[in-house]
Amino acid sequence: MKPAAASEKSTSLIGVERTARILTAVADSEIGNLTEIARRTELNEATVLRYLNSLSALGYVERFNANQYRLGWEIFRLGQRAFSNQVPSDAVIPTMERLVNEFNETVNFAAHKDRSVVILEVVEGRRAVKKVSDVGQTDPWHASALGKALLATMPDSVWHDVVASAGLPELTAHTITSMKKMASEIKEIREHGFAVDREEAAEELTCVAAAVPTPNGAPSRYALSISFLTHRLTAESLAHAGTQVVPGAREIAAKLP
Repeated sequence: MKPAAASEKSTSLIGVERTARILTAVADSEIGNLTEIARRTELNEATVLRYLNSLSALGYVERFNANQYRLGWEIFRLGQRAFSNQVPSDAVIPTMERLVNEFNETVNFAAHKDRSVVILEVVEGRRAVKKVSDVGQTDPWHASALGKALLATMPDSVWHDVVASAGLPELTAHTITSMKKMASEIKEIREHGFAVDREEAAEELTCVAAAVPTPNGAPSRYALSISFLTHRLTAESLAHAGTQVVPGAREIAAKLP
């Protein structure tokens, strides 16, 4: 390869990498201004501003409040297409809506992707105060019902490796922070068929989840959950949620390709 061609290729790859870093920084930033995005990407503000202007023109970033940035509609559109290409909406949404109609609480559908638990779809209840999830957010393996439900479908050596890699950070006073307790939790999930997050990821939040079963018994790729504000939940309603989320997950499995 000629030096000029090699240099051009290198420059193109740098541009792609910077674009990805800037989009990630916009998604993760709390304030979303130029200074914060530049700090997160470790690029100077002039460079970041050039990229943001181009991304804004293409619809991937939206500018608001004069000097703040957030992900644009084009990102949402691509995300929805990516989801629909993996999981048909008509295989998931009807079940989620049925659970929302029964419990009037937020229902989430997530996937095991790149060693993360990623929310793919959210259907919210109609209550004024509710647990809000965002499509694209990641849940902790060890502290979320979705994560634990997926872990329980893996061989012991595999979930051990996943948890060891992700760690067991203490997110609340209720978070499981030892492998011994996690092993006991996994055993309980396998016995009951569903997982419960008892304020382990966030205070005043209890979630119930079931993994979407696979035809050959392989580790599940997807899981379904219902999120409750703890004060609205009784032991009886928690058990009932478990008995409903499991057939809901099976219902979705029957519709998947």
